[in-house]
Amino acid sequence: MKKLLSLLVIALFATYACGPSLESENENWTKNLDAMNSLKTEYPVYATFIDQKTAEAKKIWDEASSISNEEKKLDKMVAANDLLEDNTIGNLRNMKDKISSLKSKKESLLGMKTPNYQVEQRAKNAFVTVENALRNADKVIYLTNEEYRIEEVPGNIDRAWTSLKDAYKEVEIIIDNINKENKSVADEKTKKEQDIKDETKKAEEAVADVKCEYCGTMNAHDFKKCKSCGAPRDK
Repeated sequence: MKKLLSLLVIALFATYACGPSLESENENWTKNLDAMNSLKTEYPVYATFIDQKTAEAKKIWDEASSISNEEKKLDKMVAANDLLEDNTIGNLRNMKDKISSLKSKKESLLGMKTPNYQVEQRAKNAFVTVENALRNADKVIYLTNEEYRIEEVPGNIDRAWTSLKDAYKEVEIIIDNINKENKSVADEKTKKEQDIKDETKKAEEAVADVKCEYCGTMNAHDFKKCKSCGAPRDK
């Protein structure tokens, strides 16, 4: 019982220690503000949108500074950081990494041999899905000032991000299915090879010479009496 309680205390401590704190959220806030400046440099066409979201986050952050209760203060700080890390801004921040991951996953699938027609067709469909997702992402990344409409930005970014995620998941599932199919084929081949070995061994043992239990002389497999001592086989 004492051991169980000790483990529970350790688990609770670990959870608390790894959770957000006032200090960690302050550090995250500084990093996120720097990230917003970098994001504007990377995507100048989205500057007004990024400024808008930064202003929304700053409002929440400023509200946190007036709260004395540490738990409620921390909740506000987390919410402010989440606004600049997740959702649409987070999707824009991580878009290029997601594109790179999807392309890498696609290359992995291209290098695999599909085990049957159904999987081959699904793979072909997945490649179309990937190309559509990459095309949607390119429209977000390479948006021009003439095409920019701030009211359309969240929907365009989020849809592109969802397309990338869905395409990645589809390719991942197909790769997993191919690996499972190939493993199944390999296991079946190994089993057949082992069965052949077992049958061969059994056949060889059936015609192998047999030692006389009485004198130890080796006799043909079908002997009735030992050729040396004359003892019957069952003796």
